[in-house]
Amino acid sequence: MTPAPDPTSGSDPAPASGTAPASGPGPASGPGPGTGPASGRASGRAPGAEASAAWDDLLRAEFARAAHEVTPGPAPVAAVLRAGRARRRRRTAALSALAVLCVLGASAAVAGTALGGDPHPADLAARPATGSSAPTLLPSPPEPAAPRPSASAPLPGRWIPTPVRTVAAGERVAAAPGWTVWLTARGKHWRGGELGLDEFRAVDDGNLDLARPGVTRQAEGTFQSGVYHGTRDAGGVELVDAGGRTTAAVLLELPGRPGWGVWYAVTPSQGDVSVRLYDRAGRLLSELPRL
Repeated sequence: MTPAPDPTSGSDPAPASGTAPASGPGPASGPGPGTGPASGRASGRAPGAEASAAWDDLLRAEFARAAHEVTPGPAPVAAVLRAGRARRRRRTAALSALAVLCVLGASAAVAGTALGGDPHPADLAARPATGSSAPTLLPSPPEPAAPRPSASAPLPGRWIPTPVRTVAAGERVAAAPGWTVWLTARGKHWRGGELGLDEFRAVDDGNLDLARPGVTRQAEGTFQSGVYHGTRDAGGVELVDAGGRTTAAVLLELPGRPGWGVWYAVTPSQGDVSVRLYDRAGRLLSELPRL
């Protein structure tokens, strides 16, 4: 009777005849240690999971080897510094522009407050409500000034200068019916009118800047007269009334062209006029606006 195999022995018992088993692989030889199902169950992982872990170890080792073989290039320090400087310049320019805008806005607000006046309806509509019962009024912009002839450009069209009449000191000139004008070294004299006025306008009392072009005006009804000064090249004096009508004046000077002279004219009406002084090329030298 053959004895039962021992389950703990790990190998089959020898045959009863005592003959050794044949050499070479046979059914009794199982897989090597750690590769069989029993080994997989002992390690707690299935055969597929153990193969995947081995593959991951192989990839990590390959990646580490490839990384050690890479030589890093030099750091782009110069490019980084240039980019930083460019950003600083852009930021500085933006801050400078913002500061200029703030200053201009404050200056405009101060100028508008100084000008005063009623607000424009669009300004009131654009102002948000502040909860106050009395709205804050914004000053309206000043009205644009009427265009004037440029001092550097002659009048349009053909300009014909007014002849300047040279008179001796004290020489009486019949300027208009009932009016007489004469010049002395000290200034302008005129006499006439219903009241027999005897008037004098000095040029040497320091009230006139003889070094700069200018013009004065004295009016008695329709008879207008005055002094022009600051030029040796006077080419005309014109009077313009509110309706745009122009009257040319007569020019008088003393011998030697002292840099000043007298003008006179008779206007169509007694209304206020503006007085304009031109040189002989038709360029505007000075203007005395209407009051």
